[in-house]
Amino acid sequence: MMRLADERGGAVAKLLGILLVLAVCASAAVYVYGKNQQPLAIDEVHVATSDGQRAPATVGVAPGRAVYVATIVRNDGRLPVTLEGLAPATSPTDAYVPVSIELGDGKTPKPANGAFAPPSLDPGTGIGVVVTYAINPNLECGHFGDTASDPTPFPALPLRLSSYGVDTTQTIALDHGAPTVSGVTKNACERATP
Repeated sequence: MMRLADERGGAVAKLLGILLVLAVCASAAVYVYGKNQQPLAIDEVHVATSDGQRAPATVGVAPGRAVYVATIVRNDGRLPVTLEGLAPATSPTDAYVPVSIELGDGKTPKPANGAFAPPSLDPGTGIGVVVTYAINPNLECGHFGDTASDPTPFPALPLRLSSYGVDTTQTIALDHGAPTVSGVTKNACERATP
């Protein structure tokens, strides 16, 4: 019978110890990379509103209005990722917040009312999504005055993703094709928020 630490210096024990240390280091590296990676990017966005506007340059704040954004989400990273859904939107000054995400063709800004099944994206691949934005229910109307505020960029897209079991979030600015949010007054904010 062979013992791990015999008179030959325990070569098997040393080898197993080294392999264990290497496995722990590799796991730690994947975890740190997975937590800190920002691999997602988007293509041009296509926008429509619930009141029938197509590709508007600006959207205003109105009761019950929704804005639909279609785009392709790409994995430009080195590892495969799973797109898990939307991350919580946290800004109390953004007039619109994302409320749902669905799979789509990336060009048609019309939700199909389908369930979201988290897709896996290999490096260099992408998938079409449709994101529905609605009036921010936590919008701080006291932040606005009687005169319209300056127009603001359309809010970014906060996404949840995972890679090899490591969950993280990434916020992607909607740069190409997104409308601006027209100036908001305190009165318009109070009428629009639920």
